[in-house]
Amino acid sequence: MPKSLKINARLAGRVFDDLRRHGVTGDELLHDVGLKRTDIADPEARVPYVAVIGLIERAAATLGDASYGLRLGAAQETRDGGLLGFVLLNSPTLMDALANLQRYFRVVGDGEEVELEKAGPHVVLRFRESEAALRGRRHNSEYIAAILVRACRDMTRKRISPLRAEFMHGQPNTSVAYADYLGCPVRFNSGWDALIFAPDTMALPVIGADDKLLGVLQRACERTLGPRPTQADLVHDVRTLVLESLTKGATQVDAIARQLNMSSKTLERRLGERGKTYSALLDEIRSELAKRYLADTDFRLEQVAYLTGYSEPAALVRAFKRWTGQTPIQYRGQQAQQA
Repeated sequence: MPKSLKINARLAGRVFDDLRRHGVTGDELLHDVGLKRTDIADPEARVPYVAVIGLIERAAATLGDASYGLRLGAAQETRDGGLLGFVLLNSPTLMDALANLQRYFRVVGDGEEVELEKAGPHVVLRFRESEAALRGRRHNSEYIAAILVRACRDMTRKRISPLRAEFMHGQPNTSVAYADYLGCPVRFNSGWDALIFAPDTMALPVIGADDKLLGVLQRACERTLGPRPTQADLVHDVRTLVLESLTKGATQVDAIARQLNMSSKTLERRLGERGKTYSALLDEIRSELAKRYLADTDFRLEQVAYLTGYSEPAALVRAFKRWTGQTPIQYRGQQAQQA
């Protein structure tokens, strides 16, 4: 059973109001997921995340709207996003804003994992449900993607779009308005939901940002959050160090552990507390990077092998076939056909 993860009631309230605008009484759907109107009257009230995900999926089915999550997210102004929304709107640049999104997302709740990282030539904002059993629900993932794209546009006052969106769920068997709401190509069956941005997009300034107000808002977030969860931070720190070390041949667990001022045994134990192993994490990073280089660049196989930390192309080919059942060349050809 999923853990009792909580998130604020803001999304549930939006779904309920949207149903009412379409002439649907939402009380029955609320009851189906274990909620009442009083539970969602205050947008800052905490409600079970599993109930919120269930509500948006049921609402999409009730209205017969294949683009429901996208539509709902794109309609939401960043200034209506509570404390976190105002933190974003007062960050200096788009990169700073997304870094603050990662740092303070728990102000919203603990239902989502959010990670921002430089991956090869691009900046990647990855997100997924904290509980594995809740992942892959289409409308929830697409709602988050659309609200993030809308936020980037609100902050910069430009109609910017990611280079690509990725989703954990499979490709829908019906027409969905991804181009209208996200403005970019979409890929499915990924390890995370993600938005991939160009570095120059991330350097754009946030229009109207107030640095002094940002400091006040950040302190409010820190008071709300309390001590940072060191276990969650560790996974991100390991990922960052691995990405920095891939081309230097220093990705052995001992080398990464030394940079974190701990023994390799301690690192493995602490990763284990998060349900991770170092070897699986390294494999995941290499797989993600290799797929992006093959899909988004014309780098030769030798270059992709070097950038993902392999000494020769043959080692990358063996690993890639284990990850995908395809050779890198077959994968690149398939992605070119889908573009």
